[in-house]
Amino acid sequence: MIIAVYAPHDPRDKRMLWDYLAHVINQWQGEVVIMGDFNEVRVKSDRFGTNFNVLGANIFNSFINSTGLEEVHLGGSAFTWCHKSATKMSKLDRFFVSNNLLNIFPHISGITLDRFLSDHRPILLRESAHDYGPVPFRFFHHWIHLEGFNDFVTSTWNSAPSVDSNGMRNLAGKLKFLKAHIKIWIKDNKSETVSTIANLKKELNQLDAVIDKGTGTEVEAEKRMEVLAALRNIDHIHSMDLAQKAKIKWSIEGDENSNFFHGILNKKRNQMNIRGITIDGVWKEQPNDVKQEFLSHFQDRFAKPSERRANIDMRFPKTISEDQSQDLEREVSKQEIKTAVWGCGTDKSPGPDGFSFGFYYPHLCPVY
Repeated sequence: MIIAVYAPHDPRDKRMLWDYLAHVINQWQGEVVIMGDFNEVRVKSDRFGTNFNVLGANIFNSFINSTGLEEVHLGGSAFTWCHKSATKMSKLDRFFVSNNLLNIFPHISGITLDRFLSDHRPILLRESAHDYGPVPFRFFHHWIHLEGFNDFVTSTWNSAPSVDSNGMRNLAGKLKFLKAHIKIWIKDNKSETVSTIANLKKELNQLDAVIDKGTGTEVEAEKRMEVLAALRNIDHIHSMDLAQKAKIKWSIEGDENSNFFHGILNKKRNQMNIRGITIDGVWKEQPNDVKQEFLSHFQDRFAKPSERRANIDMRFPKTISEDQSQDLEREVSKQEIKTAVWGCGTDKSPGPDGFSFGFYYPHLCPVY
């Protein structure tokens, strides 16, 4: 069901409209797209040069939440309406879709177009995906539970070349070496897992056929339990993978077969997806343009400063004592390193090569 909206200005009339639309949408047994000029904003930053009506925004947001709608991210300009004097601007035009529609069209997005003589910008709904190249390396906690992974990491780490005298550069080099080999191992493991699942299901069907005939023995029954346990273990590891990607509490929010879960996962992907960037007032979507702009931005941020620098008076009226100075410069103990690492959550990362502390706990920390 597609609903086109041109909302009234009067707050009482708008509230009546939200109630009517909520009734229609909640009665509809299917997907919904609602779009148009809602004459209302959701947050204070959606307005410029005009007063923000907190009550009106709360009622509007309540309507959106009660109908299970998700707002489609708009690329391009931040505001869709502009007064002719250009002193007042607001984001009044939007797209909303039902949660399940994100499962069907995960790459759905919107974009604002040029206004020309109108005071409103047209908005375009579309599904588009851009390829920004290989994704960065990420360590997933469920890898630790894969059979053979711990032994593989240990052997690979011990065989990694150690050619740099600098300890930190040597660590980074070994992590880079390990990362490349983990990628290959995980890819091979996925292929083996697909084959293993097929074989286990085939064996389960054969065992069920024997048991259903009434000719099964305790041996077949025990074997069936072993096959089921193996399948459940594989399914549990897969669930851990999806749970980390979705960043939700698995035992509370449900399993990967629920519409809720897929809605959360696809909503996160939709929100984090980079659809384009404004460069000198012009919206650019081509991956090469976007990546080049990001590269230029951070090159400027981290470039070597100019020769003209501020002079700092190094004559400080208060200084630390000799004992404090020695305490700051002393060697860090293994116990201090362990305490610092153990105090971090599993989803935190110390920086190099995408490894999280979920990886460091069982693998690298014992090395110290």
